[in-house]
Amino acid sequence: MFELKEISTQQEIESAVLQERYHKGSSPKTHDFIALSGDGEAGLLIYENWGNPEGFINEIFVLSNFRKRGIGNWLLSQAEGIAAELGNTKIRLDARSLDWSERTHEELACWYESKGYVRVNTDVGTLEKTL
Repeated sequence: MFELKEISTQQEIESAVLQERYHKGSSPKTHDFIALSGDGEAGLLIYENWGNPEGFINEIFVLSNFRKRGIGNWLLSQAEGIAAELGNTKIRLDARSLDWSERTHEELACWYESKGYVRVNTDVGTLEKTL
C-alpha cells in the first residue's frame, strides 16, 4: 500500500524530479509530504492552510513510473483528510497538468470534477470542494 511521510526539507527527498517539484511549490506556510510505495518515492503532496475555512492544494504530483496505480486518488484523499484535521471546510486548487503527454489541463480539471470539485474560474482552471 501507500504511506505518507511529512517532510520539512528538500534533502529528505531522493528523487530529483520530486526535489524540483518541492522546490517550486513549498513555502514556510505549506505542509509537505512524500508518498511512498513499496518501490520507493512515488509522489508529492503540498498543502497550504489558508486559515478557516479554506485551504489550497499547491501540488499533487505522481512520478511517471507510478501513475495508473491509484496514487493520485490516494493523495487527493489524504489532502482532504489533512484539510479536515486543520479545520478547513473548503479546498481550492488550480488544475494544471505538468505532463501533457499524459493529461491536458482540461482533462485534469475533469478528473478533479469527477472527485467532487467544481470550477470557480474556468479561464484559470481553479476548482474547489466543500468538505
